[in-house]
Amino acid sequence: MNNSDNIKIYRNWVKIYDLLFGSKYINKQREVEISMLNLKNEDKILFVGIGTGEDLRFIPEGIGVTGVDITNEMLDIARKKARELGLKEAKIINMDGQNLDFEEDTFDYVVLNLILSVIPNANKALKEAYRVLKPGGKVAVFDKFLDERKDPNILRRLLNSITRSLGTDINRRFSDMLDRVNLKVIEEKNSILGGRYRIIILQK
Repeated sequence: MNNSDNIKIYRNWVKIYDLLFGSKYINKQREVEISMLNLKNEDKILFVGIGTGEDLRFIPEGIGVTGVDITNEMLDIARKKARELGLKEAKIINMDGQNLDFEEDTFDYVVLNLILSVIPNANKALKEAYRVLKPGGKVAVFDKFLDERKDPNILRRLLNSITRSLGTDINRRFSDMLDRVNLKVIEEKNSILGGRYRIIILQK
């Protein structure tokens, strides 16, 4: 998968994306994850791969919100949600999560929800998250990952060839993504689908 392919794929997804990934089932996980961060007034949070902005529903007042994505059609929906939610100061920007145009040590929190299985180079995205994160800041991840103890079987490899054409890779291990990234896992919990999805909190 590359950025050009992903833009084309998610342009096609945009009309039904919230029906699938903005459901109560998924959004409960977003809410749980964001609550684990214990956001405080004037904290600065970056959403990498903000998509249609469903995570914004769980952000309290007084938080400095920035969201980036590469699909303009999704960004338009995210901007509309930000206005409807009263997040008038939210900055919703077209930007590649693998090459963030922010200074080092800018954000208190970086959230990567349902993006590490999509973005071409997840390791680079985590390195960028680390770079723009303030010392002591936290990264939050909610996504699907391959079991660390198992290799994908033939059926899963075949299924992955289909899911990749739909814009997501189901055979990525989180440990591979985290290679040579100086973030420490401080909290981790199994989420939906029997733990195939996980919530992971890391600290710089």
